[in-house]
Amino acid sequence: MPLGALLFFAASLALAPITESDLFFRLAAGREILARHALPSHNLFSFTAPDFPDLDASWLFEVGAALIFRRAGFPGVVVAKTIVVMATAAAAFLLCRRRGAGAVSSALAVAAALWVMQERLVERPHIFSFAGEIGLLLALERIERGPNIARPVAALLAGVGLWANLHAGVFVAPLLLALFAVGAAIDRRRALAATAGALALASAGAMLATPLGTGIFRYLALHLTIPRLHPVDEFRAVSPQSDGVLIAYAFATTVALPLAWRAGAGLRRVLPVLGLGALAAHSVRFGADLALVAAPLLAVAASAVAARLAKTSGTRAALVASALLVALALGPRVAAARAGHAFVDIGLDRSPLPLEAIQFAEENGLRDRMYNDFEIGSYLIFEGYPRHRVFIDPRLPAYPPEFHRLLGRFDVTRDEWDQAMERYGVESALLAYAGLNRRVSWWDPARWALVYRQHDARVFVRRLPKWRALIAAREIPATFSFTVEEGTATLPIDEPPPGSPVPACEWQRRLGDLFVELDEGQPARAVAAYRRALAAPGCLAPADEAALRQWLPP
Repeated sequence: MPLGALLFFAASLALAPITESDLFFRLAAGREILARHALPSHNLFSFTAPDFPDLDASWLFEVGAALIFRRAGFPGVVVAKTIVVMATAAAAFLLCRRRGAGAVSSALAVAAALWVMQERLVERPHIFSFAGEIGLLLALERIERGPNIARPVAALLAGVGLWANLHAGVFVAPLLLALFAVGAAIDRRRALAATAGALALASAGAMLATPLGTGIFRYLALHLTIPRLHPVDEFRAVSPQSDGVLIAYAFATTVALPLAWRAGAGLRRVLPVLGLGALAAHSVRFGADLALVAAPLLAVAASAVAARLAKTSGTRAALVASALLVALALGPRVAAARAGHAFVDIGLDRSPLPLEAIQFAEENGLRDRMYNDFEIGSYLIFEGYPRHRVFIDPRLPAYPPEFHRLLGRFDVTRDEWDQAMERYGVESALLAYAGLNRRVSWWDPARWALVYRQHDARVFVRRLPKWRALIAAREIPATFSFTVEEGTATLPIDEPPPGSPVPACEWQRRLGDLFVELDEGQPARAVAAYRRALAAPGCLAPADEAALRQWLPP
């Protein structure tokens, strides 16, 4: 009963609309591998770094995702991910039980871990690292029990080889094994320590059983150096402001350690958790790994406490725990249904995507040399390659250090930014999340015309003769500033910049339209701009002139 409730809870967390932007470039990469029957050796998807080596450590995930998508679309990918999450939860429950924890404690501990992990239970290769970590620890339990260890040893090494082709997080396999070996030695389990130490060395070799070979070490090294040049949120250190749930879980694990120790956990089971804790403290992306691997310790400690209290029958406790997990799974969905949303939605969540801005860029021929933000590049690859290539996408190791150094700076001047865009041959730009995007303020209106400003997206074009007609028809009289405290602010431009093909009267009419939007019910600035637009009779189109005269007060 507790296991069934746990799996129901895991499925509820995993069956959600797709918001993971990395999935798009994964699908595109999988399509290319299937078409070429080989891994691309360089950055196919970018016009800024087309010859830079592309180290793909997750090719097997990409091929699998592309095949599933080909058959079943986005819902199929979500269902496949959910199956992996449920299998991992079941394996974690089994690991807890094999370490002596009760069924109720095991289900609740794993459910707590999944709750902490939920932001990482997405359509990314990392889910196979979760499965690999639990699978490795299960194999160690089987090896520890003996006497015939040939089968679990072979399964462990084969699993590491498979893991290495799914996700570069496989590097934790030899780390966990080495820590287990050290702990076993301190626990005076010398034979077990020797076996685990040998497996640590063998698993390091199994990591090389990929098309990358030793390139996986360069791939991992790049993930240490690139975040220093180009800060990425998932590589930041843990902070109380953003990671309160993870910190609370880590605190609970710390409290549980003495109880688990007295219940016979031993250092061989504690040190791997502490090792992942050190990784998580350095980089928050390992917080989910820590939560999952720590769950058996929590389960053992909770079982020890429950055994001392023993005030509730096992059957009653199982019913209560199962009901709690089912309620936690159903509650948010029932609330969503009452609010008019789907009870189960496993499609693509399009709300974060600037689809209208992308369509505008497509219709006006702006895609070929278009700057794009880091987050949007993945979707632009998915729906645009091979017709178009991108400025950048989330494949960090596929771009040179100087590129990351530029994008990681917060103090770039407009002149520096323009020189960089000219160096990379950028002729247009699509910026998403404009309200929080500091780069929106880096486009100098003397060199770049704002031609699209809707929702949370902005499109600029360089003032080139080829875009003159578009600028004349669509230029918006605005530029932007940015501060950390206030975010992005729209700054109206009173007069046409040099080189703008927009007539002065039309500029004032558009300026008045902008003031109407910005001033929200205080029309003074709009009225003044509209009057300036009408100052030269016959300058505006007759329909525009008539509309303004009707709008203006007498």
